[in-house]
Amino acid sequence: MIASEDFFIKFLRIVFLFSSVVTVGEKAFQACKNYAQTMLECHNILYPSARVRVPIDFLLYPHMVLIGFRKNDTEQVAWKCGGTLISNKWVLTAAHCAHDPASGPASILRLGTATFEFDELEELAQERVVGEVISHPEYKPPSKYNDIALMSAEPPFVLSRDIRVACLQLDDEVKYKNLTAIGFGVTASGARSGSQTLMKVDVDIIENAVCNRSMKSMIKRKVLARGIIPDQLCAGDYVHGGRDTCQGDSGGPLQYMEDRVDCVNTFPLHKVIGVTSFGKDCGRKMAPGVYTRVSKYIDWIEGIVWP
Repeated sequence: MIASEDFFIKFLRIVFLFSSVVTVGEKAFQACKNYAQTMLECHNILYPSARVRVPIDFLLYPHMVLIGFRKNDTEQVAWKCGGTLISNKWVLTAAHCAHDPASGPASILRLGTATFEFDELEELAQERVVGEVISHPEYKPPSKYNDIALMSAEPPFVLSRDIRVACLQLDDEVKYKNLTAIGFGVTASGARSGSQTLMKVDVDIIENAVCNRSMKSMIKRKVLARGIIPDQLCAGDYVHGGRDTCQGDSGGPLQYMEDRVDCVNTFPLHKVIGVTSFGKDCGRKMAPGVYTRVSKYIDWIEGIVWP
């Protein structure tokens, strides 16, 4: 009798373990779904008979984070990287944005800014201190691989109509070949300062094999020893050039928004495909920008953001 009870208990434990296994991406998807279904847009989709008027969006990219650097509290903040808010506490960015050689460590996170040229929407902005910075453990500069990091906001941001999170691309297949990159980076190669207004550029995904043609010098110098790998993707205008990210856009999102949403499987939130990593020369033809492919790092992200 005791032996049979032991067997039954072990059997129940095995059943419990198998039933409690969480697949990679499930936490990220559920977090996105839970947040999206609180939005007025989803209320109107899920409950059409109880529609309410949706106010105008002031910010087109309410998940866009500016990352500021300074060596101490007395210095003026230098905004030199971007990031994406993926929860009220965590910002997704590039690992090389953890520290700037000229301006010191990443110190300040700023949300809700569309431009610095006028202050009509200044009341929407929120600033937070950078708490923890977690770069991917396999990021080994000067190598360009695994250029991805998470930064925590202290205290967490307050989500609102104008401050929102973005969702993450969970699989490698991207059904849209034209994506949007955003940032406050310089608008021409060699420019001394970044844009005062958030800029966007629509770029085409370029096959890694084609992209590798422009990476020969970096491959030779071993900073890209294996060429462009599946953990990365390239985007731009390969033939004509002119559509690209540039210095100061690092860490920002490469993204899209679904054409049609149902608030059960798809949501009225931007989905991040890539993190702006590096390029050879801004906007040069046959030299596209390179992005860290988010879908390859979902397990790592979930372990930190939704443990």
